[in-house]
Amino acid sequence: MNLIGPVTARRYDDDHMPQEDTTMKFRPGFALTLLLPLTAGGADLSAAFPQLAKMQLRNEGVTVLYPREHAGKAPPPAWLRDYEEAGVYASAPLTLTLDGLPPLTLACDSGPSADPSCRLLRDAEKPDETVFEAPGTQFAFLPDARIVVGGHSDTYYDERRTYQWKKDRFVEVAQPLRHVGVSGALKQAVILRRAPGAKAAELGLTLAAGTRVTVLLNDARKGTGNEEFSPDYLLLTPEGIVGWAHLPGNPDGTTAVEGLYYRGD
Repeated sequence: MNLIGPVTARRYDDDHMPQEDTTMKFRPGFALTLLLPLTAGGADLSAAFPQLAKMQLRNEGVTVLYPREHAGKAPPPAWLRDYEEAGVYASAPLTLTLDGLPPLTLACDSGPSADPSCRLLRDAEKPDETVFEAPGTQFAFLPDARIVVGGHSDTYYDERRTYQWKKDRFVEVAQPLRHVGVSGALKQAVILRRAPGAKAAELGLTLAAGTRVTVLLNDARKGTGNEEFSPDYLLLTPEGIVGWAHLPGNPDGTTAVEGLYYRGD
């Protein structure tokens, strides 16, 4: 991936922890890019987990929710300097001890293209040896060693994913369907189908370009080709008709629905 610029300060805000600032030079255009994940829409995970403390990693574009009684403040590891020199905001603000697991260091970064992510490390000085890693803008770490992730980062919409500990690392819990919740106008005519898939039986209705729809669900099962993301979505029309649509991503990351697009590298 292409990394850009030098970087500015690293800062985080926590309901109950002190704040730190360091000052470095930065490119003005890069700061604007990093604001994108903060302005993207999406439900707030803190409403679902009010018992968790909240930390805002503002420059990284990440919100972290964590159990205060299972967390400690972590000293900054040396490798953060490499990210800063490459033009990427990064921090490793916490250690977390979840459900009897050994202490794990939380590390998050902004990504080079406003595509934040976080990971957990067994050894804070070895950033490539992860037991958890996922893109996102919101991360909730629960005391029972579950992790809930949300955000429009390296995805087509604000995806919600859950991870649990299995053997020696966190693995994603499979979901047959994902909630999407995007509303927008169609940029081209779209055929509604009775089931997911480009060749599924048609519903007998073709939506014209300009029709406003709500994207309800995404078939989380991968397609039969080489798609990294499933292109099948359940749409709701203004008349209340529901049907599946095959909406593959374009080379520029857009789809046939305004607001449904790939954000990231």
